[in-house]
Amino acid sequence: MTVVWIVIGVVVLITALLVALEVQNARRRKALAHLEPVDPRVGERAMSEASAAHAVIEGQAKSAHPGISGAGGGPLA
Repeated sequence: MTVVWIVIGVVVLITALLVALEVQNARRRKALAHLEPVDPRVGERAMSEASAAHAVIEGQAKSAHPGISGAGGGPLA
């Protein structure tokens, strides 16, 4: 009989936990409802622009300091 009460207690505990998490998610959804849905292309575009800017800066740095990489060539001996 004790095992039955332990099982019932575990089930009640798990149910209470799931209900509490669902209430928290409902509050979060309600608090964030005013935000517009995010277009996934915005993030992709930002990453693309950041990558392009990084490439430009890296190119400028390598052309300003040609000894940093082998592509700029070394000094003639």
